Amino acid sequence: MFMSFFVAILFELVRQRNIKKVFASVKAFWDGMGKVFASVITLIVAAEVFSKGLISLGFIDALVMASQHLGFSGIGIAILMTLLIFAASMLMGSGNASFFSFGPLVPSIAAKVGLSEASMILPMQLASSMGRAASPIAGVIIAISEIAGVSSFDLARRNLIPLSVTMVFMLVYHFFIIG
Repeated sequence: MFMSFFVAILFELVRQRNIKKVFASVKAFWDGMGKVFASVITLIVAAEVFSKGLISLGFIDALVMASQHLGFSGIGIAILMTLLIFAASMLMGSGNASFFSFGPLVPSIAAKVGLSEASMILPMQLASSMGRAASPIAGVIIAISEIAGVSSFDLARRNLIPLSVTMVFMLVYHFFIIG
């Protein structure tokens, strides 16, 4: 990305032949990147606090015990966590926020139910991205709906069916075919 950035600066210097104008446009790039990073870092910190709160409240133990009491296997608990992260991404409008909220819980849950951490976290990561694409408050959905001239709720609703089918296929393929 930075190599492309420097190439773009060189081309802008050739095109405009005014170093002040070029660096003024570069300042806009850095300002925009700073705003985006600030929101991302805020989401990550909030997600980490949320995750530590869940751990300290005994969420992991309660989830594992309730799931085992209901007869869920380790795969059942992993599927439940994947669906939970999908729903959280839809509600939050951010795949990162939901993934960073529930991702830190995976090592201790996986150890308690006898699954590998990678086997449990991979579908969760994919589900967080899919949930964002089905959220009417996700930035990308709002931007695309504005460009297309449709409601973000209509776009998210249209995405929900193919994403739900994809979610089922991913879970079946991951846990039962390549399992």
